[in-house]
Amino acid sequence: MSIPVTQVRTSHALSIKAGGSTVGLINSWNPAQSRTLTPIYEVGADDSGNLKEYMPGNITGLTININRYDIYNKRMEEAFGTTDLIMLTRQTQPFDLYEIWAIPSKNQESSEIGLARSQVGGGVIRTNITPFTEKELYIYQKCWFTSLGRTLRSDDNRIVNVNATIVYTKKLAGQGILGELAQAVSDFSLPSIF
Repeated sequence: MSIPVTQVRTSHALSIKAGGSTVGLINSWNPAQSRTLTPIYEVGADDSGNLKEYMPGNITGLTININRYDIYNKRMEEAFGTTDLIMLTRQTQPFDLYEIWAIPSKNQESSEIGLARSQVGGGVIRTNITPFTEKELYIYQKCWFTSLGRTLRSDDNRIVNVNATIVYTKKLAGQGILGELAQAVSDFSLPSIF
């Protein structure tokens, strides 16, 4: 599918992969994280009770809320590389997720197909894989399902929708567990996640 050349990110440009395979049929992808900030106040005659600053705390709430259409030959949990999770306790190993964005290249006059440019900057690996598209990769490490359910209705389109919450330990931008990724990009031997 062609990626529309726009300034606004569109869902056309997003791929979610697990275990080297595209998950597919995702209709809602909502990664989130939060951080506790503790307000710091000063005791004194002139400034008593006034907020001075915030002290950053630990990061919490590393979650991904996801909805996917259920299909007969590969239920959602199987698409993520786990077994059929009749009970969540059947997941005994974490998995990694890859969020890959295709971005229209700024170099619209390029007609060269292949690797026109590769650069690692600010932790995001951008590569010109096709003439007009760059790739941006984010890795969610050590993912676990914390909730999983199916919505079945008789008063709408009757498509079974799977609702899940996944927690992860860290989000990386194109590096980390794929330390060889930058080398692979410069060698043009891209890993199977692309």
